[in-house]
Amino acid sequence: MANKPLLPMSAGMKRADIDAPSFWDVMAPYVIAACFAAGFGTAVLFFPVFGLSWANGMLALGALVIAAGSARRAGLAEARAYELRQAEMDAASYRAFVDNAVEGIFRTTRDGKYLFANRALAQIYAYDSPEQLLSELTDISVDLYVDSGRRYEFQEIMRGEELVHNFNSRIRRRDGSVIWIAENARAVRDPDGLFLYYEGTVEDITAGVEAQEATRLALKEAQEAARSKAAFLAAMSHELKTPLNAVIGFSELMLHEVFGRVEEPRYRSYLGDIHENGRRLLTMINENLDLTRVQGGLLTLDEGTVSLGEVVDDAWSSLSENNTKAPYLQREGAPNLPLLRADPKRVRQVLSHILSNAMKFTPPTGHVRVTTRLTASGGLSVVIADTGIGMEPERISTALEPFKQLDGRLSRRFEGVGLGLPLALALVRLHGGQLRVESAPGAGTTVSIDFPPERTEEIPQALRA
Repeated sequence: MANKPLLPMSAGMKRADIDAPSFWDVMAPYVIAACFAAGFGTAVLFFPVFGLSWANGMLALGALVIAAGSARRAGLAEARAYELRQAEMDAASYRAFVDNAVEGIFRTTRDGKYLFANRALAQIYAYDSPEQLLSELTDISVDLYVDSGRRYEFQEIMRGEELVHNFNSRIRRRDGSVIWIAENARAVRDPDGLFLYYEGTVEDITAGVEAQEATRLALKEAQEAARSKAAFLAAMSHELKTPLNAVIGFSELMLHEVFGRVEEPRYRSYLGDIHENGRRLLTMINENLDLTRVQGGLLTLDEGTVSLGEVVDDAWSSLSENNTKAPYLQREGAPNLPLLRADPKRVRQVLSHILSNAMKFTPPTGHVRVTTRLTASGGLSVVIADTGIGMEPERISTALEPFKQLDGRLSRRFEGVGLGLPLALALVRLHGGQLRVESAPGAGTTVSIDFPPERTEEIPQALRA
């Protein structure tokens, strides 16, 4: 089947297709003459029988037929003229549309010679006019494409599908500059299926391609910067932690009076402060390092199996030890829950951060409820809900960002550098899980952690017994 051409009549349609006469145009004179002859002959033949009045009537009838035929012919001629004028107006309007189109429009031969180009295509290729383009750009594969093999690829797609969509290529303009274009084209054939030409449109997509490339490079640079930062902090952590460990270790020896008594009570108090703050500083360094390594893709999981309930109990015991202001812990959970396949150290780290926040922001008269359960999809879930001070829902996203403190004043009531919740979120995502926070002022905070079903492992029957 032949494809309908994209371009107007002047580029492919024949005038004979519009001016071809109809059957009435050809036969009308003969029909009128026959009607007149029939009327006149009848009047003469029957004049002796019917008289003069009847003959005059027949002559009048013949004349009427002639008049009607002439009027009919005149009307048809006027309608034909109107159709011709309308067709010419449509062709002119369509040609104006093609000439003034924003996209480039073209026709080319199979071997790469332009048959037609509109003004937009000439402008895209930096030619002064379509005529200049047609005369100078004679071989598309050599004169246009930066990679001459693109024309071969274009033809291969056309051979298989006779249609190309968003065929993106770099082309060299007349002034030597290089841009990106997107071509949409098809093969046009005559009613007998014989190939005529390629026909389609061209769009300059340079700005979009450059924006995508800039985004890709920026992302690559950001990833490299994150990896460099992680590598730097990993190297620096040893330098920071070595003297800090010495401070912590020696202060602990003196607190335990391994080599003799510390008589002065104030010295013992100072040693306790040194030891406690040293450990806090070491924790902050480790958290910062862990978060940077996760963000840089340098932290790997040392996976094993872990019981969520046991980790919750261990973390809470460690946090509440020697803390007389710790709120009450309420534990809920289904018995004989499956084990979690995860990095035990990182799971404990996640739960410790969340439980620490719950303990910090909940008064001694409040409570913290921890629920472990199976999700509807078969994964494991931990929900930690406290009755603490809570926060505005719109501030939750800020709390999940590293180094963002909800209370940034130097005299703030609660300590911390704002790494606990962001690090917990990063570690949960590293396990393929999700962490959600719900909160409201005065109504407490609920943190839900869902691990995917593929991280669930049934407890062996021997261990159940």
